[in-house]
Amino acid sequence: MSNTAASVVSVGANHVFSSGRSSSRTFQDGYFDYNLLKFLGLATYSGAEIGECFETASRIVDGDPESWVEAWLSTAKRVEGYADEAFAGGHKVSAKEAWLRATTYYQAAFFFVQYKDPRKKQIYEKHTSCFQKAGKLFEPTLQVLSIPYEGKSLFGYFLRVDDKPRPTVLIQMGADGSSEQIYFSGGGAAALRRGYNALIFEGPGQTGTFMRDPSLTYRFDWEVPLKAVVDYALTLPQVDPDRLALIAYSLGGFLGPRAVAFEKRISACIVSGLVPSPSHLAGNRIERIKEADGKYDHSQNYLLYEHMAKYGLNNGIEDIDEFAKYWSSYELYGLEDKITCPLLVLQAAAEGEQNVALAKEFFDKLPNPKNKFRLTVEDEGAEMHCQKGNAMLLHAIEFDWLDDVLA
Repeated sequence: MSNTAASVVSVGANHVFSSGRSSSRTFQDGYFDYNLLKFLGLATYSGAEIGECFETASRIVDGDPESWVEAWLSTAKRVEGYADEAFAGGHKVSAKEAWLRATTYYQAAFFFVQYKDPRKKQIYEKHTSCFQKAGKLFEPTLQVLSIPYEGKSLFGYFLRVDDKPRPTVLIQMGADGSSEQIYFSGGGAAALRRGYNALIFEGPGQTGTFMRDPSLTYRFDWEVPLKAVVDYALTLPQVDPDRLALIAYSLGGFLGPRAVAFEKRISACIVSGLVPSPSHLAGNRIERIKEADGKYDHSQNYLLYEHMAKYGLNNGIEDIDEFAKYWSSYELYGLEDKITCPLLVLQAAAEGEQNVALAKEFFDKLPNPKNKFRLTVEDEGAEMHCQKGNAMLLHAIEFDWLDDVLA
Protein backbone atom coordinates (compact mmCIF):
# COMPACT_ATOMS: atom_id res chain seq x y z
CA MET A 1 0.00 0.00 0.00
CA SER A 2 1.35 3.39 -0.95
CA ASN A 3 1.64 6.12 1.66
CA THR A 4 2.69 8.81 -0.77
CA ALA A 5 0.24 11.44 -1.96
CA ALA A 6 -1.22 10.96 -5.43
CA SER A 7 -2.30 13.88 -7.60
CA VAL A 8 -5.61 15.37 -6.47
CA VAL A 9 -8.32 16.14 -9.00
CA SER A 10 -11.04 18.64 -8.06
CA VAL A 11 -14.53 17.49 -8.96
CA GLY A 12 -17.25 20.08 -9.36
CA ALA A 13 -17.67 23.44 -7.64
CA ASN A 14 -18.87 24.59 -4.21
CA HIS A 15 -16.85 21.92 -2.44
CA VAL A 16 -15.43 22.29 1.07
CA PHE A 17 -12.76 19.68 0.32
CA SER A 18 -11.15 18.73 -2.96
CA SER A 19 -11.99 15.27 -4.25
CA GLY A 20 -10.10 12.57 -6.03
CA ARG A 21 -10.79 9.42 -7.98
CA SER A 22 -13.08 7.87 -5.34
CA SER A 23 -15.71 10.58 -5.90
CA SER A 24 -19.00 9.22 -7.25
CA ARG A 25 -19.11 11.91 -9.98
CA THR A 26 -22.90 11.79 -9.83
CA PHE A 27 -23.31 15.56 -9.47
CA GLN A 28 -21.46 18.45 -11.09
CA ASP A 29 -21.98 20.29 -7.83
CA GLY A 30 -19.04 19.06 -5.77
CA TYR A 31 -20.68 19.68 -2.40
CA PHE A 32 -23.60 17.45 -3.42
CA ASP A 33 -21.23 14.83 -4.78
CA TYR A 34 -19.15 14.76 -1.59
CA ASN A 35 -22.24 14.36 0.58
CA LEU A 36 -23.65 11.62 -1.62
CA LEU A 37 -20.41 9.68 -1.13
CA LYS A 38 -20.60 10.33 2.62
CA PHE A 39 -24.04 8.73 2.89
CA LEU A 40 -23.29 5.97 0.38
CA GLY A 41 -20.36 4.99 2.57
CA LEU A 42 -22.66 4.18 5.49
CA ALA A 43 -23.77 1.06 3.61
CA THR A 44 -20.71 -0.71 5.05
CA TYR A 45 -22.50 -1.10 8.39
CA SER A 46 -26.11 -1.32 7.14
CA GLY A 47 -26.65 2.45 7.23
CA ALA A 48 -27.66 2.71 3.57
CA GLU A 49 -28.31 0.68 0.45
CA ILE A 50 -26.45 1.61 -2.73
CA GLY A 51 -29.46 1.23 -5.00
CA GLU A 52 -31.66 3.36 -2.74
CA CYS A 53 -29.02 6.10 -2.66
CA PHE A 54 -28.54 6.24 -6.43
CA GLU A 55 -32.28 6.11 -7.06
CA THR A 56 -32.70 9.04 -4.68
CA ALA A 57 -29.90 10.93 -6.39
CA SER A 58 -31.65 10.51 -9.74
CA ARG A 59 -34.53 12.65 -8.43
CA ILE A 60 -32.29 15.50 -7.27
CA VAL A 61 -31.80 18.62 -9.38
CA ASP A 62 -28.04 19.18 -9.42
CA GLY A 63 -27.14 22.02 -7.06
CA ASP A 64 -30.70 22.61 -5.77
CA PRO A 65 -30.77 22.11 -1.96
CA GLU A 66 -34.58 21.97 -1.73
CA SER A 67 -34.64 19.23 -4.36
CA TRP A 68 -32.04 17.35 -2.29
CA VAL A 69 -34.13 17.64 0.88
CA GLU A 70 -37.36 16.49 -0.76
CA ALA A 71 -35.75 13.52 -2.50
CA TRP A 72 -34.12 12.16 0.66
CA LEU A 73 -37.25 12.80 2.74
CA SER A 74 -39.29 10.75 0.30
CA THR A 75 -36.86 7.84 0.50
CA ALA A 76 -36.59 8.09 4.30
CA LYS A 77 -40.37 7.97 4.78
CA ARG A 78 -40.73 5.00 2.44
CA VAL A 79 -38.00 2.98 4.16
CA GLU A 80 -39.24 3.91 7.64
CA GLY A 81 -42.71 2.75 6.58
CA TYR A 82 -41.28 -0.60 5.56
CA ALA A 83 -39.53 -0.87 8.93
CA ASP A 84 -42.74 -0.16 10.84
CA GLU A 85 -44.62 -2.72 8.78
CA ALA A 86 -41.93 -5.35 9.25
CA PHE A 87 -41.85 -4.81 13.00
CA ALA A 88 -45.63 -5.04 13.27
CA GLY A 89 -45.40 -8.37 11.45
CA GLY A 90 -42.78 -9.70 13.85
CA HIS A 91 -39.87 -9.42 11.40
CA LYS A 92 -37.39 -7.82 13.74
CA VAL A 93 -34.24 -8.19 11.65
CA SER A 94 -35.87 -6.60 8.62
CA ALA A 95 -37.29 -3.82 10.81
CA LYS A 96 -33.93 -3.08 12.40
CA GLU A 97 -32.14 -2.95 9.06
CA ALA A 98 -34.74 -0.65 7.51
CA TRP A 99 -34.77 1.69 10.52
CA LEU A 100 -30.99 1.96 10.28
CA ARG A 101 -31.22 2.96 6.61
CA ALA A 102 -34.02 5.43 7.33
CA THR A 103 -31.77 6.96 10.00
CA THR A 104 -29.25 7.89 7.30
CA TYR A 105 -31.80 9.10 4.77
CA TYR A 106 -33.37 11.46 7.32
CA GLN A 107 -29.91 12.79 8.13
CA ALA A 108 -29.20 13.35 4.44
CA ALA A 109 -32.42 15.36 4.28
CA PHE A 110 -31.84 17.59 7.30
CA PHE A 111 -28.22 18.28 6.37
CA PHE A 112 -29.27 20.89 3.79
CA VAL A 113 -32.04 22.40 5.94
CA GLN A 114 -30.82 25.56 7.66
CA TYR A 115 -30.84 25.80 11.44
CA LYS A 116 -33.66 28.41 11.64
CA ASP A 117 -35.98 26.36 9.41
CA PRO A 118 -38.54 24.56 11.65
CA ARG A 119 -38.12 21.43 9.51
CA LYS A 120 -34.59 21.04 10.87
CA LYS A 121 -35.71 19.87 14.31
CA GLN A 122 -38.59 17.80 12.91
CA ILE A 123 -36.40 15.85 10.51
CA TYR A 124 -33.63 15.51 13.09
CA GLU A 125 -36.09 13.94 15.52
CA LYS A 126 -37.14 11.41 12.85
CA HIS A 127 -33.43 10.66 12.32
CA THR A 128 -32.84 9.88 16.00
CA SER A 129 -36.17 8.10 16.45
CA CYS A 130 -35.40 5.59 13.69
CA PHE A 131 -31.95 4.90 15.14
CA GLN A 132 -33.26 4.42 18.64
CA LYS A 133 -36.00 2.06 17.43
CA ALA A 134 -33.31 -0.01 15.73
CA GLY A 135 -31.14 0.22 18.85
CA LYS A 136 -33.79 -1.47 20.96
CA LEU A 137 -33.23 -4.52 18.75
CA PHE A 138 -29.44 -4.52 19.21
CA GLU A 139 -27.99 -7.27 21.38
CA PRO A 140 -27.21 -5.94 23.94
CA THR A 141 -29.61 -3.04 23.47
CA LEU A 142 -28.40 0.48 22.77
CA GLN A 143 -28.27 2.83 25.76
CA VAL A 144 -29.32 6.46 25.19
CA LEU A 145 -27.18 8.74 27.35
CA SER A 146 -27.70 12.03 29.13
CA ILE A 147 -24.20 12.84 30.41
CA PRO A 148 -24.10 15.34 33.31
CA TYR A 149 -22.29 18.53 32.27
CA GLU A 150 -22.24 21.82 34.17
CA GLY A 151 -25.80 21.40 35.44
CA LYS A 152 -27.04 20.36 32.00
CA SER A 153 -26.31 17.34 29.84
CA LEU A 154 -24.50 16.08 26.76
CA PHE A 155 -26.18 13.66 24.36
CA GLY A 156 -24.79 10.28 23.38
CA TYR A 157 -25.08 6.51 23.16
CA PHE A 158 -23.36 3.56 24.81
CA LEU A 159 -22.87 0.31 22.91
CA ARG A 160 -21.41 -2.61 24.83
CA VAL A 161 -20.20 -6.03 23.79
CA ASP A 162 -21.41 -7.73 26.97
CA ASP A 163 -21.31 -7.07 30.70
CA LYS A 164 -17.58 -7.65 31.21
CA PRO A 165 -15.13 -4.74 31.64
CA ARG A 166 -13.67 -4.10 28.18
CA PRO A 167 -11.54 -1.53 26.37
CA THR A 168 -13.79 1.35 25.38
CA VAL A 169 -13.59 4.01 22.70
CA LEU A 170 -15.11 7.43 23.28
CA ILE A 171 -16.06 8.66 19.81
CA GLN A 172 -16.96 12.18 18.78
CA MET A 173 -17.90 13.77 15.48
CA GLY A 174 -16.72 17.09 14.08
CA ALA A 175 -18.84 20.07 13.07
CA ASP A 176 -21.71 18.63 11.05
CA GLY A 177 -22.33 14.95 11.74
CA SER A 178 -24.39 13.20 14.40
CA SER A 179 -23.92 10.41 16.93
CA GLU A 180 -26.09 8.22 14.75
CA GLN A 181 -23.85 8.77 11.74
CA ILE A 182 -20.78 8.04 13.90
CA TYR A 183 -22.23 4.61 14.73
CA PHE A 184 -21.86 3.74 11.03
CA SER A 185 -18.88 5.79 9.86
CA GLY A 186 -16.93 6.63 12.98
CA GLY A 187 -16.28 3.26 14.56
CA GLY A 188 -19.32 2.47 16.72
CA ALA A 189 -20.31 -0.70 14.88
CA ALA A 190 -16.67 -1.45 14.04
CA ALA A 191 -15.73 -1.32 17.73
CA LEU A 192 -18.29 -3.96 18.69
CA ARG A 193 -17.03 -6.32 15.98
CA ARG A 194 -13.58 -6.13 17.57
CA GLY A 195 -14.53 -6.54 21.21
CA TYR A 196 -14.51 -2.84 22.16
CA ASN A 197 -17.34 -0.92 23.77
CA ALA A 198 -18.23 2.41 22.17
CA LEU A 199 -19.45 5.52 23.95
CA ILE A 200 -20.47 8.00 21.27
CA PHE A 201 -20.95 11.54 22.54
CA GLU A 202 -21.69 15.04 21.30
CA GLY A 203 -20.15 17.94 23.15
CA PRO A 204 -21.45 21.50 23.44
CA GLY A 205 -22.21 22.92 19.99
CA GLN A 206 -22.35 19.51 18.33
CA THR A 207 -25.55 18.45 16.60
CA GLY A 208 -27.36 16.26 19.13
CA THR A 209 -26.49 18.31 22.21
CA PHE A 210 -27.06 21.65 20.47
CA MET A 211 -30.43 20.59 19.01
CA ARG A 212 -31.59 19.74 22.53
CA ASP A 213 -30.11 22.83 24.20
CA PRO A 214 -28.93 25.75 22.00
CA SER A 215 -27.37 27.41 25.05
CA LEU A 216 -24.63 24.75 24.91
CA THR A 217 -22.27 26.22 22.32
CA TYR A 218 -18.74 25.35 21.23
CA ARG A 219 -15.79 26.09 23.49
CA PHE A 220 -12.08 25.87 22.73
CA ASP A 221 -11.18 24.21 26.08
CA TRP A 222 -12.59 20.84 25.03
CA GLU A 223 -10.98 19.13 28.00
CA VAL A 224 -13.93 20.41 30.08
CA PRO A 225 -16.68 18.48 28.25
CA LEU A 226 -14.34 15.51 27.76
CA LYS A 227 -13.77 15.38 31.53
CA ALA A 228 -17.55 15.09 31.98
CA VAL A 229 -17.66 12.25 29.45
CA VAL A 230 -14.75 10.39 31.09
CA ASP A 231 -16.27 10.86 34.55
CA TYR A 232 -19.49 9.31 33.25
CA ALA A 233 -17.78 6.50 31.36
CA LEU A 234 -15.93 5.42 34.50
CA THR A 235 -19.26 4.87 36.31
CA LEU A 236 -20.14 2.12 33.81
CA PRO A 237 -19.11 -1.35 35.03
CA GLN A 238 -18.45 -2.50 31.44
CA VAL A 239 -15.67 0.09 30.96
CA ASP A 240 -12.07 -0.91 31.70
CA PRO A 241 -10.62 2.31 33.20
CA ASP A 242 -7.10 1.44 32.07
CA ARG A 243 -8.07 1.04 28.40
CA LEU A 244 -9.99 4.17 27.48
CA ALA A 245 -9.36 5.73 24.07
CA LEU A 246 -10.68 8.81 22.27
CA ILE A 247 -11.50 8.91 18.54
CA ALA A 248 -12.27 12.31 16.99
CA TYR A 249 -13.11 13.38 13.45
CA SER A 250 -12.85 16.52 11.30
CA LEU A 251 -13.03 19.53 13.68
CA GLY A 252 -12.31 16.87 16.29
CA GLY A 253 -8.80 16.97 14.83
CA PHE A 254 -8.39 20.09 16.97
CA LEU A 255 -10.80 19.24 19.79
CA GLY A 256 -9.41 15.76 20.51
CA PRO A 257 -5.70 16.63 20.84
CA ARG A 258 -6.59 19.78 22.80
CA ALA A 259 -8.61 17.69 25.28
CA VAL A 260 -6.03 14.93 25.80
CA ALA A 261 -3.36 17.55 26.47
CA PHE A 262 -5.14 18.02 29.82
CA GLU A 263 -7.34 14.92 30.34
CA LYS A 264 -4.79 12.28 31.29
CA ARG A 265 -7.17 9.37 31.87
CA ILE A 266 -7.24 8.77 28.12
CA SER A 267 -4.83 5.97 27.21
CA ALA A 268 -4.71 6.64 23.46
CA CYS A 269 -6.14 9.14 20.98
CA ILE A 270 -7.01 8.85 17.28
CA VAL A 271 -7.86 11.76 15.02
CA SER A 272 -8.93 11.78 11.40
CA GLY A 273 -7.68 15.10 10.12
CA LEU A 274 -5.25 16.74 12.57
CA VAL A 275 -6.00 20.48 12.73
CA PRO A 276 -3.31 22.42 14.64
CA SER A 277 -5.07 25.72 13.90
CA PRO A 278 -8.68 25.87 12.63
CA SER A 279 -8.26 29.59 12.00
CA HIS A 280 -5.57 28.81 9.41
CA LEU A 281 -8.08 26.66 7.55
CA ALA A 282 -10.91 29.19 7.93
CA GLY A 283 -8.96 32.25 6.86
CA ASN A 284 -9.39 31.87 3.10
CA ARG A 285 -12.99 30.77 3.47
CA ILE A 286 -13.85 33.84 5.50
CA GLU A 287 -12.29 36.15 2.93
CA ARG A 288 -14.18 34.39 0.12
CA ILE A 289 -17.46 34.79 2.03
CA LYS A 290 -16.85 38.51 2.35
CA GLU A 291 -16.04 38.76 -1.35
CA ALA A 292 -19.20 36.81 -2.31
CA ASP A 293 -21.33 39.86 -1.40
CA GLY A 294 -24.40 37.83 -0.48
CA LYS A 295 -24.14 35.29 -3.33
CA TYR A 296 -23.17 32.35 -1.15
CA ASP A 297 -22.61 28.75 -2.21
CA HIS A 298 -23.82 25.80 -0.12
CA SER A 299 -20.76 25.52 2.09
CA GLN A 300 -20.73 29.28 2.74
CA ASN A 301 -24.40 29.25 3.69
CA TYR A 302 -23.66 26.34 6.03
CA LEU A 303 -20.89 28.23 7.78
CA LEU A 304 -22.91 31.46 8.09
CA TYR A 305 -26.28 30.10 9.13
CA GLU A 306 -25.58 26.68 10.63
CA HIS A 307 -22.05 26.37 11.98
CA MET A 308 -21.71 29.89 13.37
CA ALA A 309 -24.99 29.50 15.29
CA LYS A 310 -23.25 26.74 17.27
CA TYR A 311 -20.93 29.43 18.67
CA GLY A 312 -23.91 31.57 19.65
CA LEU A 313 -23.52 33.76 16.53
CA ASN A 314 -26.91 34.05 14.84
CA ASN A 315 -26.55 37.08 12.56
CA GLY A 316 -24.81 35.57 9.57
CA ILE A 317 -22.35 37.83 7.77
CA GLU A 318 -22.67 40.49 10.49
CA ASP A 319 -20.95 38.09 12.89
CA ILE A 320 -18.20 36.85 10.57
CA ASP A 321 -15.44 38.91 12.19
CA GLU A 322 -16.56 37.78 15.65
CA PHE A 323 -16.41 34.19 14.39
CA ALA A 324 -12.87 34.75 13.14
CA LYS A 325 -11.97 36.08 16.59
CA TYR A 326 -13.45 32.98 18.25
CA TRP A 327 -11.43 30.67 16.07
CA SER A 328 -8.22 32.55 16.78
CA SER A 329 -8.35 30.98 20.28
CA TYR A 330 -8.54 27.48 18.79
CA GLU A 331 -4.82 26.66 18.68
CA LEU A 332 -2.80 23.55 19.42
CA TYR A 333 0.49 25.35 19.00
CA GLY A 334 2.23 25.57 22.36
CA LEU A 335 0.65 22.33 23.62
CA GLU A 336 3.05 19.95 21.88
CA ASP A 337 4.76 18.78 25.08
CA LYS A 338 1.40 18.22 26.81
CA ILE A 339 -0.03 15.83 24.19
CA THR A 340 1.71 12.83 25.72
CA CYS A 341 -0.64 9.88 25.20
CA PRO A 342 -0.11 7.76 22.07
CA LEU A 343 -1.66 9.53 19.07
CA LEU A 344 -2.69 8.08 15.70
CA VAL A 345 -3.29 10.66 12.96
CA LEU A 346 -5.08 9.67 9.75
CA GLN A 347 -4.71 12.43 7.17
CA ALA A 348 -6.60 12.35 3.86
CA ALA A 349 -4.63 13.38 0.77
CA ALA A 350 -7.54 15.18 -0.90
CA GLU A 351 -7.68 17.72 1.91
CA GLY A 352 -4.76 19.32 0.13
CA GLU A 353 -0.99 19.44 0.37
CA GLN A 354 -0.99 22.47 2.68
CA ASN A 355 -3.28 20.82 5.26
CA VAL A 356 -1.26 17.60 5.14
CA ALA A 357 2.00 19.51 5.56
CA LEU A 358 0.70 21.56 8.52
CA ALA A 359 -0.57 18.41 10.23
CA LYS A 360 2.67 16.49 9.69
CA GLU A 361 4.82 19.41 10.86
CA PHE A 362 2.85 19.61 14.12
CA PHE A 363 2.76 15.83 14.55
CA ASP A 364 6.54 15.59 14.28
CA LYS A 365 6.89 17.74 17.41
CA LEU A 366 4.90 15.37 19.62
CA PRO A 367 6.86 13.25 22.12
CA ASN A 368 5.32 9.77 22.34
CA PRO A 369 7.30 7.12 20.40
CA LYS A 370 4.09 5.12 19.80
CA ASN A 371 2.61 7.95 17.75
CA LYS A 372 1.78 7.15 14.13
CA PHE A 373 0.98 9.35 11.13
CA ARG A 374 -0.92 7.64 8.30
CA LEU A 375 -1.69 9.37 4.99
CA THR A 376 -4.61 7.80 3.09
CA VAL A 377 -4.52 8.27 -0.69
CA GLU A 378 -6.42 7.87 -3.94
CA ASP A 379 -4.91 4.47 -4.73
CA GLU A 380 -6.68 3.18 -1.61
CA GLY A 381 -10.00 4.87 -2.40
CA ALA A 382 -9.54 6.71 0.90
CA GLU A 383 -8.31 10.17 -0.08
CA MET A 384 -11.54 11.97 0.87
CA HIS A 385 -12.04 13.95 4.08
CA CYS A 386 -12.24 11.55 7.05
CA GLN A 387 -11.70 8.64 4.65
CA LYS A 388 -15.30 8.92 3.39
CA GLY A 389 -16.11 6.00 1.15
CA ASN A 390 -13.66 3.54 2.74
CA ALA A 391 -14.82 2.91 6.29
CA MET A 392 -13.36 -0.60 6.30
CA LEU A 393 -9.83 0.69 5.76
CA LEU A 394 -10.33 3.56 8.21
CA HIS A 395 -11.46 1.25 10.99
CA ALA A 396 -8.85 -1.39 10.26
CA ILE A 397 -6.09 1.22 10.68
CA GLU A 398 -7.69 2.66 13.82
CA PHE A 399 -8.44 -0.53 15.70
CA ASP A 400 -5.33 -2.47 14.65
CA TRP A 401 -3.27 0.38 16.10
CA LEU A 402 -5.40 0.43 19.25
CA ASP A 403 -5.00 -3.35 19.66
CA ASP A 404 -1.23 -2.84 19.71
CA VAL A 405 -1.16 0.25 21.92
CA LEU A 406 -3.69 -0.94 24.51
CA ALA A 407 -2.48 -4.54 24.62
